[in-house]
Amino acid sequence: MTPLRGRFLIDFLTYSLHMQRNPRTGDQIGRLDISPRLRRRIALRVGVPVAIATAVGALFFALSPRPVAVTATPGDGSGGTVAAAADSTFSLASFVDARDLMKDADRTFVVQVIGDSTGNEPGEWVDVAFRALSEELDRPLVQHPWDVLSSAYLEPIRSNDNAPHAPLEVWNGSASGKTAEYSLANFDTLIPVEPDLVILNHGLNNVLEPAQVGEQFTALVAEIERHWPSQIGYAALLENPRLDQYSAAHDDVIDHVTGWLAEHQEVRAVDVHSAYLDSPDVTTLLLPDLLHPTPAGSALTASTVLDALQR
Repeated sequence: MTPLRGRFLIDFLTYSLHMQRNPRTGDQIGRLDISPRLRRRIALRVGVPVAIATAVGALFFALSPRPVAVTATPGDGSGGTVAAAADSTFSLASFVDARDLMKDADRTFVVQVIGDSTGNEPGEWVDVAFRALSEELDRPLVQHPWDVLSSAYLEPIRSNDNAPHAPLEVWNGSASGKTAEYSLANFDTLIPVEPDLVILNHGLNNVLEPAQVGEQFTALVAEIERHWPSQIGYAALLENPRLDQYSAAHDDVIDHVTGWLAEHQEVRAVDVHSAYLDSPDVTTLLLPDLLHPTPAGSALTASTVLDALQR
């Protein structure tokens, strides 16, 4: 993918974040007006020195159980299987048209995140990005966090309640240690309402069988389209690097996601992977497990996602 062009202040230091055009067509697409003030809010939310943040993250990692870093089986314990012959010829709605529904301040805008443990906790990229966006758009934020143990959503987390416009509602179906096959197996509860925008954030847990990630994405999108055909916009993250023993396998996953995006050009690519590698020191963006983001990494992921929403 072509590097993102431009620079902006993010997090504790000034990280290099190259802004990009559409990685498949090279075109600059219509932009949602998200001001630089939103970028500053992200930095303020995690505004402590990076050394302190990294130390705190390391302490948290040492004292707390972390999610499974790699799936033990292709199904990740979900009990389901992905059909390799899933229909990949579906006709998807325009990402820009779906995203621009956000401009209607009198209408609730619904985002469905389908992902893993990089975005399932408060302070990680989903929470950081959509808190900042809700404030920028003067919308209340309603976040629904997914619970892996109960396979259900917990009570909603509300913020910015005094904002005058219709809510920004985020169903955060991020599941620790899981792949998109788990998301498909839990489809009816994980995706309870029709979304305007679906963000796919899987891949880090596909390192045992990298080639399956594209099939899983196809099957999941096909099921969404079966319920709500040609109405939803899609984005997919190329996830942050792994610097552990699965680094090479994860690079293979990234190649497969890149190939899947090339085959489904209506899906907006969010190149978090390159944003991390282009930073001055990628090790400050990952916890000691060399897999999960630090607060600085989560902020970088959040800003990269918000940049993709603008393009």
